[in-house]
Amino acid sequence: MPPAAEADTMTFPDLAVNAIYTVLCLVPGFISLQTVTYTANVDADLTEFEKSTWCFIASGVSLSVLYFLYVVWMGLTTGRFEIIRSIDIGWVAIVAVYPVLLFVAVIVGYVSGQVYLRTLGTSTTPQQETTR
Repeated sequence: MPPAAEADTMTFPDLAVNAIYTVLCLVPGFISLQTVTYTANVDADLTEFEKSTWCFIASGVSLSVLYFLYVVWMGLTTGRFEIIRSIDIGWVAIVAVYPVLLFVAVIVGYVSGQVYLRTLGTSTTPQQETTR
């Protein structure tokens, strides 16, 4: 097989790494969704598709917030503010940054839960349920 043809096909380790990246990128969304339901004290009766969709959206928001923080940090340290920056991140950097991403996911979930409480709903605690 010519070298160009080998580069076009994905091997098992590449697929495994992509699967790991996918799972690692969806976990922050799940954490955000759970934080929203806990913060807003709502019993979200969502289908699996709806949960997956909201987790995907929340992961995108968390990753975007983390990227924005990175752009601001790099702008402050280098003095050059560039909205689009190239990121070449390796395994060591992922391990170091991933807890920060999870923290950002909790903050996104908390803020979203508070926005939900103030705009769309009211909190229902178990004590309120028993007094009705």
